[in-house]
Amino acid sequence: MILEYIVTGNEMKLLDDTTSQVFLVPSVVLMEQAAAGVVRELVACFDKSKEFAVICGRGNNAGDGIAIARLLNQAGYRCVLYYAFGTDEAGSELFELQKNIYARYGFKVVSDLECVCKSDVIIDALFGTGLKRDIEGSLADVISAVNKANAYRVAVDVPSGVDSDKGHVMGCTFKADFTYTFSYKKTGLLLWPGCDYCGLVKVVPIGIDDHSFCGNLPSVRALDESDLKKLDNRPAHSNKGTFGKLLVIAGSRNMAGAAVLSAKAAYKSGAGLVKIITPECNRSIIQCALPEALLCTDIASAKALETELEWADAVVIGPGLSKSDNAKMLVETVLKTADIPLVIDADALNIISDNMTLLNEHKMPVIVTPHLGEMSRLMKKSIANIQEDIIGVAGEFASLYNVTCVLKDFRTIIAAADGEKFINQSGNCGMATAGSGDVLSGIMGGLLVQWRDTKKAAAYGAFIHGLAGDMVFDNTGSYGMIASDIIDGLDKVWIKVEKNGN
Repeated sequence: MILEYIVTGNEMKLLDDTTSQVFLVPSVVLMEQAAAGVVRELVACFDKSKEFAVICGRGNNAGDGIAIARLLNQAGYRCVLYYAFGTDEAGSELFELQKNIYARYGFKVVSDLECVCKSDVIIDALFGTGLKRDIEGSLADVISAVNKANAYRVAVDVPSGVDSDKGHVMGCTFKADFTYTFSYKKTGLLLWPGCDYCGLVKVVPIGIDDHSFCGNLPSVRALDESDLKKLDNRPAHSNKGTFGKLLVIAGSRNMAGAAVLSAKAAYKSGAGLVKIITPECNRSIIQCALPEALLCTDIASAKALETELEWADAVVIGPGLSKSDNAKMLVETVLKTADIPLVIDADALNIISDNMTLLNEHKMPVIVTPHLGEMSRLMKKSIANIQEDIIGVAGEFASLYNVTCVLKDFRTIIAAADGEKFINQSGNCGMATAGSGDVLSGIMGGLLVQWRDTKKAAAYGAFIHGLAGDMVFDNTGSYGMIASDIIDGLDKVWIKVEKNGN
């Protein structure tokens, strides 16, 4: 998979340094290209009737801001500059250079924050990626004032107050309508709660590209809709066996819906055959709701389950399973005997959390799909602790147990055992509804029986799940969406894939 790279603040600094030191592109050239890129975006959005104000700190992000103010003025726009640390405060070398250039042109500098707040567009160039402490005191007062202003707010690279790596909010934080970030998206712009302060995020090229990694590629990536074009078309000469046989071990008394949602999502994701193992009491419900599914009820022994495992190409286990003694037997047998790829979800994860040695039993590639509560039980960490470093925790779990970990949150993190990670950018708040996770497990299972690649099935599965939710959002809104709507959205996703595919 060739995907979008997502970088940390430190990785971006290394890219800056490498571009200058290895490829001999002066830092000031990169700064000028960054400023010119932002100005191109602003000119495309706003006409010359708008008044601009740039608030600057004293680092290189402020240097970007000063150059933006100069270029706006040179393009015939009215733009003033506000130095948050005062006009006499020394700063970085590039800051001083841009400050002197701006002064030579004689463009306007203001010391009155009220003048800034009266502008139509306020541009934040206070801190960028280098912020290491909470914003407090007089700088917090500046940000608080411009956040209340009746103006469009634009952040340069990263909204001041957002941790560029982990998305934490560090004291008083600039609330942007637009964030123009340079070369690559930063992890903190995608993670909650930082993403709530970014508005629309757009990457502005500044002359730094993949060459500057010098082979040391970042570990975090993301999918977008262009990656759907990389999926292979289904062969015309095929039959149901061509697309794999999935075993869904799901449901318990009064929980037939989880089995239906997971199995239906698997079918809607291209699986050729889906067989559901569930209690006999669910038979009539499942056969009415999903007549396409094969059914096997009341598996009461490990031997009987092993026979079913021989039939399958992959397994989904856990949706609505309960924590009964029989459910525990099913989970233990699958982990100890299955030699096919597994998706472990919901109650299967809760069973494992009581006996983590079970996860060391697996012989084949495994996808686990915990939400924050389930991950808390698996890792014996608080939810708050996990949220402090959600990417790191997902990566730690994947490495520790040699699995692909799909850690579900506002931004789902997919971490493979080989260290590669993905941030899923699709989806919406309407998908926070009962059964959504069951649908996800089915999508991943359906892809897994076709591709036999846990990392690819997990990354694309999470993206397609979110995209399906986005496809039906206009029909349901966030209040009205239910899990079965997401399954309906899969039709629209696959139509898009096949119309725009290879």
